[in-house]
Amino acid sequence: MSTPEENSIDQLDVIAVGAHPDDVEIACGGTLARLSDQGYRVGIIDLTNGEPTPRCEDPAIRVAEANAAAEKLGVSRKILTLPNRKLFDSFEARVLLATEFRRYRPKIVIGFGNKTPMASPDHYQAMLITDAAVFYSRLTKWDEHFDGLPV
Repeated sequence: MSTPEENSIDQLDVIAVGAHPDDVEIACGGTLARLSDQGYRVGIIDLTNGEPTPRCEDPAIRVAEANAAAEKLGVSRKILTLPNRKLFDSFEARVLLATEFRRYRPKIVIGFGNKTPMASPDHYQAMLITDAAVFYSRLTKWDEHFDGLPV
C-alpha cells in the first residue's frame, strides 16, 4: 500500500482489517485471494505489528512473513503503529484507521465480528475500532483530523 508521503495513492476496492499480522489471512485469506484474482484491488491493514509474540525472535521476521503472505494472496498490506496486547478502542485509534479509509477509499471493509473466546482481546477491540473508523471516515466538517483527505 502507499504511504502518506507518496504523491500517488491508489484506491482500493476492499480493505480487510485485523489486530495483528496473520489475523486477516486466517479469517478470510481465501476470500481476499479470490477477490484479487477477480481483479479487485484488495488491501490488508493490521492495527499492530503483533509484537511481542512468544514464537518470534525478531519483529522484522513477522513483518517479512506478513508481507510475503500478502504477496501470495495478491493484496497490499499496511501495518499501523498501535500497541499489541494494549489495543483499545480510542479516539486516536479510530482516527488513525479512518484516515487510511479516507486515503484508500474502499467500497468494502471487512473486519472481525464479536468476541473470540480464548483469543486475544485485541481482536474484539479491532472490531470496535474498525466499526467506528468506517463511520468517522464519512464524517464531514472534521477534515482537520484526517490530513485534509476527502470524505
